[in-house]
Amino acid sequence: MLTRFRLNTSVLKLFIIGVFVFLCAGTFVSSQSNNLRMRPVPPNPTRIFSPSNSKTETGGYISSDKFIPSARCGSCHQETHSQWSESLHRNAGREPFYKASVNILEKKRGIEFIQHCESCHSPATMFTGALVTGSKETRVLDDEGVSCAVCHSITEANPLGTSSYTIRQPYLLFDETGRAIGNEATDKQILENISDHKRAVMNPVLKKPEFCGACHKSNAPPELNNYKFIRGYSTYDEWQQSGASRETVLPFYAKDKRLDCRSCHMPSTESAIDAATKDGKIKSHRWLGANTAVPLYYGHTKQAELTEKFLKDNVLSVDIFAIRRTATGELIAPLIQNTSNSVVLSVGEEIVTDVVIFNRGAAHSFPPELRDLYEPWVEFEAFEKTSGKKIFHSGFIKADGTLDEKAHVYKAVLLDELGKPFTRHQVWLGTAKAYDAFIPPGRSDLVRYRFRVPTDIPSTEIVLRAKVNYRRFIKEYADYVAGKFKEAMPNPTVEMAKSEACLIAVENLPKTNAAKAGREKNKKNVRLADEKEAREAVKLLARRWNDYGIGLLGQMQYGAASEAFRKASEVDPSDANLLVNAAIAELQTERYGPELTQLGKAKELLEKALATAPENNRAKYYFALVRRSEGATEEAAGILAKLALEYPNDREVQRQFGQTLYRLGRFDEARIAFLTINRIDPTDAGAYQFLSPLFAGSGLIKEAQEAQKNYLLWRDDPQSDVVANRFYAAHPEWSDVRVPGKIYSSESPERAEITGEDAAAER
Repeated sequence: MLTRFRLNTSVLKLFIIGVFVFLCAGTFVSSQSNNLRMRPVPPNPTRIFSPSNSKTETGGYISSDKFIPSARCGSCHQETHSQWSESLHRNAGREPFYKASVNILEKKRGIEFIQHCESCHSPATMFTGALVTGSKETRVLDDEGVSCAVCHSITEANPLGTSSYTIRQPYLLFDETGRAIGNEATDKQILENISDHKRAVMNPVLKKPEFCGACHKSNAPPELNNYKFIRGYSTYDEWQQSGASRETVLPFYAKDKRLDCRSCHMPSTESAIDAATKDGKIKSHRWLGANTAVPLYYGHTKQAELTEKFLKDNVLSVDIFAIRRTATGELIAPLIQNTSNSVVLSVGEEIVTDVVIFNRGAAHSFPPELRDLYEPWVEFEAFEKTSGKKIFHSGFIKADGTLDEKAHVYKAVLLDELGKPFTRHQVWLGTAKAYDAFIPPGRSDLVRYRFRVPTDIPSTEIVLRAKVNYRRFIKEYADYVAGKFKEAMPNPTVEMAKSEACLIAVENLPKTNAAKAGREKNKKNVRLADEKEAREAVKLLARRWNDYGIGLLGQMQYGAASEAFRKASEVDPSDANLLVNAAIAELQTERYGPELTQLGKAKELLEKALATAPENNRAKYYFALVRRSEGATEEAAGILAKLALEYPNDREVQRQFGQTLYRLGRFDEARIAFLTINRIDPTDAGAYQFLSPLFAGSGLIKEAQEAQKNYLLWRDDPQSDVVANRFYAAHPEWSDVRVPGKIYSSESPERAEITGEDAAAER
């Protein structure tokens, strides 16, 4: 009892100190933020490249004549230079879709503010000091974008993002004594000193994901928006928490081996002419991704063709998984893809089709980054097979080239502080999101469509077809850019994935259970003679149920998700992760549902998973959370401690470990866990929230105040819901996007297209 009393007193003291620090820091930040947006503030004067996070080794500028032209590199590295010349990196500082937006920022705020953008799009220009009012430096280096000299002179990168890297003067030779030679080095010197050349241009940071993450993670800082940090995007963090990184226990699917940015975007390619060849191969410097417009603008047809091929290469999968009879609620699943199903519908019957879109290939969200400018969407059709007569169609392109307003679209609608949308990527105005649809890596999205079988169709087959189409830019923005540059802007549509299924419609449903008979026939179709094919069929069927369950989980339909995961486990009992997934759904139900038995259900599933696979770390992680909820905190801490050692970069393992230690009063150890999270992600607000009282309880008041300040800066804006509600009040037709499990039908409300009027565009 005495030990317990002392522990509780310690926790109470820590809590009181933490509250005091929270109130003091909160009062300070609040008083500073009341009128922050009333006046523009210059970039941070102590950081000459603010509002970016980039810096030089000397802290000063780098003369433009020190940046080695990429053409110089191309004299030896011919194939690499050729690939780079067509890449998005090469065109990053000059292409019109980028310039149209950044020009608004320069016009409205001043040239120094565009360092936020140019530090990643045209770094050499910025480092010469050209982006300063009154500078006499030219902007000729814009034409090189992200050049050879830039990337190969970066010496350090960290996961803060928004160009969080350090660069030094570019060199071509760097010997063991520290003697460096830059642009004046001759080809003869380089060829005679290859090791010195590699030392100069091949810093180890180039092979680290944090190198790419320095730019492929971005936030709008207070210096830019006069308010607080507003999260932008982070393909780096998404990768780091995905199954591709193999640094976390949480993903639904883990890759067999670690894949990083270079694995997908810099694969080895054949080359017979490049000086950097190794076994006849070089790392691709095309960095194929998702921009289908810019290569065509510059006439780089090969880059455009390869980009389209890249997008179609199993990035997404589409599965017309199930139909549900609305009259009875009967679920018929799974449908057989790309063939006829013996599912009999009656004319006049209403059904709902469940379509699963899975992000199978990207190790980050789809679409990634800048979702306010992307336009991928799902197109769904139901039509009579023989005549082609349309029964239902969602996600079509209208005569004027704009997208059907009722389409299920993956994009973001960004709002300013008054709740008004902006469409020119004016991130300095961003306060909230009215809509942000994307699919995380290794996760699925479930889209539902409702239609009625027409009464004027005789016995026939109905084809269901689902596709994911993709345009790099919303048409409205592409048209805006075209107007600004007085020329047509390419913006092709790419079909990324497609699936079909056929159903039978008859005038009157037979008295026999046709649906059940159809399912039995479908089962016979997958009974394959070859044992290997049979095993593969089992794995595929289990995966389809699992993908469906993940989609249901994302829509907070926890009971249905648990049932889908259980079905997957019945199909493939050897996969313990399917039981873990069912347990996750039960734990979510415990959080939101009125029943108190879900914890026991989850525990039973996890124990069964561990019996099947004793070393399954996902099962151990969730079992630790269950045991902690049951009061076995020490046991939970022991399990999480082992996982934290095995997965030192798993922020969620570290978070739960830290919270468990906090409960036990082991504050010094808890502090280490939360500091580890901020090593992984310096923008993690939740870690700072715990660190503030932990520092305060140890008498480290200055550190506590700094942690609280970071928490207030990095947490989600508490005013964002208020701002979003202003938008919904003005645009009630958009309110339906907030409904989990929304069903698209001919009666779905038509949402107004968000357009950027000139007045709004220039704010």
